[in-house]
Amino acid sequence: MLTRISFYFHLILAVGVLILSSFSSVQAGNAIQNTVPGYNCYRDSATILESMQTLVIEYPDLVQLSVIGNSWEGKPIHLLTLTNRSAAIAKPRLVIVSGLRANAFAPVELSLRFAERLLSGYGAITENTWMLDQLELQMIVLANPDGRGRAEAQALDGIEISWQNNTHNGCDSKENGVRLDGNFSFNWKASAFGPCDPAYSGAAAGSEPETQAIMNYLEELGEQADPILLINLDNYKNQILSPYLSDPTADNPHLETLYTLAEKIGYNTLSAPIMQGDVSNPVLFGTLVDYAYGEAGFPALSFSMGDSMAGGYVSRCWYFEGYLLEKNIAALVRALKLSPDPYHQAYGPEIGTLGADQGINSVLIEGSADDYTYWYENADVHSQVESAWFSIDLPPWNPQSTLFPIPNLARDEMREYLSYFSFEIDYSLLSAGEHRIYIQTWDSAAGGQPSNPGLVSAVDISVPYRLFIPLVVER
Repeated sequence: MLTRISFYFHLILAVGVLILSSFSSVQAGNAIQNTVPGYNCYRDSATILESMQTLVIEYPDLVQLSVIGNSWEGKPIHLLTLTNRSAAIAKPRLVIVSGLRANAFAPVELSLRFAERLLSGYGAITENTWMLDQLELQMIVLANPDGRGRAEAQALDGIEISWQNNTHNGCDSKENGVRLDGNFSFNWKASAFGPCDPAYSGAAAGSEPETQAIMNYLEELGEQADPILLINLDNYKNQILSPYLSDPTADNPHLETLYTLAEKIGYNTLSAPIMQGDVSNPVLFGTLVDYAYGEAGFPALSFSMGDSMAGGYVSRCWYFEGYLLEKNIAALVRALKLSPDPYHQAYGPEIGTLGADQGINSVLIEGSADDYTYWYENADVHSQVESAWFSIDLPPWNPQSTLFPIPNLARDEMREYLSYFSFEIDYSLLSAGEHRIYIQTWDSAAGGQPSNPGLVSAVDISVPYRLFIPLVVER
């Protein structure tokens, strides 16, 4: 959390930028986009839909836009899917849900900018390209379109943007709606104060069309064999929560693993991982992450962002742009990379530096692997890097991939958790043209943990074509 000194110092620095930008709109490409009144960094709901439709037009081979259901008012709930569809293979999947809380402007904008960033770098940036080739990103960008409209109306009226629920009102004394992230069927609990409760959880578990649509969608995903990781992007506090939010003392075979997963994703962000059972957080019933983990059966985390001194539930644009955007996009990249094996790769070493030096007859690939640094406030348990492997054109998790050991890991003399690798690939072993080299490192068993693989990285190389001219000898 920001200290008050840091808060006001950066507020002063931001004043100049705010004066220049306060009357502008978000600009993507050449299109000027409409924003939420008073928040020029957040696109309004109509522009969010237009932006998703534009992505389909600009990247037809990489983007699909579908509808998984409708809101209480009948508005469509869209699913944005990013992957290279020409690669017709089974793919690990990251699912991102944002905007369940109606005034969660920052999470919605973050998820959309993450999609745009991935797509704009496809074909030019190796990381973006291999992730979209080999992984699948599914995003419910705006999970509560009715409530979002109500929150935007409050912004237009210049009043506090307090609306968090959908618009299904059952309260006689005031407009209220249902808190969607309390309406999922796993460990749902009725509200003690009925429909007028500001956090009203609905008349029954899964009573709302928005939660029904998401549960049906997740149920279908859970029936598939491909690995899945779910992230619910929320707002207000900088923290990452793991299941079970409804029962802190519940037996959970992945309790420590989910916490480590949160530490891995939260690296270099402001969002502190919170382990199940932490008494500083209230018990929450009927949440999306509990449903995804406890009922649909795959790992899930609630990634919350925001600060009480920087807008609370509605982060100020200077805070979103200066403190949240880049760090949290990097966190979502990490989450996408973790989707092939979240429970194991959360523990493994990470490749810090990686480069390729192409020669006439071969390519030299060098890099480093680190089993300590790349977790929130560093790893709780670390060990030496035990091994490194590479594969060609197919990632390590692909069943048709062949893994080649990288020999002669060199351990850093001062830091036991850091090792360096260097290996050479002769062009004669590869066909001419473009190839991608995937690299993954493993740590050593330590602290009761077995050896685990880390996140995969990749480099692109180009094998030259060779023209052989037969030698003609005159006799």
